[in-house]
Amino acid sequence: MKISQQIKQQREQRHWSQADLAKRLNISRESISKWESDTALPSFTNVIKLGELFDLSLDDLIKGDDKLIHNFESHEPEPFTRLSKVVLSVTGLGFLGVIIASALHFSVNDLRNWLSIPTFIMVIWLAVTINWTKVNRLITKKTMIIAIITLTLIMIPIFKDSIDSIIQGIAQGAHFEEIHGY
Repeated sequence: MKISQQIKQQREQRHWSQADLAKRLNISRESISKWESDTALPSFTNVIKLGELFDLSLDDLIKGDDKLIHNFESHEPEPFTRLSKVVLSVTGLGFLGVIIASALHFSVNDLRNWLSIPTFIMVIWLAVTINWTKVNRLITKKTMIIAIITLTLIMIPIFKDSIDSIIQGIAQGAHFEEIHGY
């Protein structure tokens, strides 16, 4: 029997709604609906949880569902997750950039001037290509607080530098007016 049929049958035997089962698994009701309509497959972790909830062995739960078994067999763990690839790439490219900038005797201000426009373009490009619906589902309240604090700490020196530059520009403009009588 396919797991979609097994889930529906076991859930109905217990007189649970899809929402009841979803609550027990800490997932959305929509996920249960997709599993039962055979439009999506549960993860291995959820199959184990289902077996425990329904008091079934994994063999009894998935026997006969070749699609699910193939799905589990075809998902070998990656040596690096996407996030670890991003972190390693950023670190490596960052160090390479520092080495090149040092060899060319670029100052921090030179780097800021040269990299500001490509950085702005890349940030816009990243913002457009991100699947924000998926990101919103992953962000918890704790993650939001940490992100706000982190971004604030990053932005403080940038804001201070910008405000200092504005004040310095105003002061120089006022001094220029005094000298030239404008």
